[in-house]
Amino acid sequence: MTLRRSRRRAALTRALALALALLGFTPLPNVQGADAGQRRGWMYADSPAWDISHEGLPFRLTWAWASPVDPLGRLLRCTETRWTAGIGYAKVYDSFDPTTGAFRSPGGHAALASAGREFRWGRERWPGGRDAIWLPTVLIEFGAHGASRPFPADGTRFNFKLLPGVEWEAPSRRWAAGVMWLLFSNADVLSPNAGYDGLAIRISWRR
Repeated sequence: MTLRRSRRRAALTRALALALALLGFTPLPNVQGADAGQRRGWMYADSPAWDISHEGLPFRLTWAWASPVDPLGRLLRCTETRWTAGIGYAKVYDSFDPTTGAFRSPGGHAALASAGREFRWGRERWPGGRDAIWLPTVLIEFGAHGASRPFPADGTRFNFKLLPGVEWEAPSRRWAAGVMWLLFSNADVLSPNAGYDGLAIRISWRR
């Protein structure tokens, strides 16, 4: 079960990393989706809500800013794209063999850093959604992620990140709250390929 889950996770991360390499970093000039001509910034604070595999607790702070719509954004018909850069801290748990319970790798404390690209689909993409403030924004971010020690403990310091989620904006559109799925995996680029899965609560605000 664990091996199959690891292989599926690696295949998904490899596919998204390839798409990012081919399309995600090729912005088109003078185009900015719904916010043309504006340079806005946001801050995200992620706090762990569910450590699915009992591997650790990552806390993250991310800066995001508007970016030109690129070919991948056009292909996915997203309403907005953003660049992201983040730092964080993780309490990394000791690793044990899931079958025998034998100790495998020590945990500890890790500093985190990452950079990526975020694609967003606002409620205006839903039929009649422009006026339905209860509808969420769907988003996905992917990019590169690093840690000062292996995270999880039986993994590697370098990983790709895949962060899908949903968030709801306040009526003022200056604040939002949501739920994110945190996936960090090196996609078999390095060995071992252990990755992290967990849910986080996100609070974001416009700078």
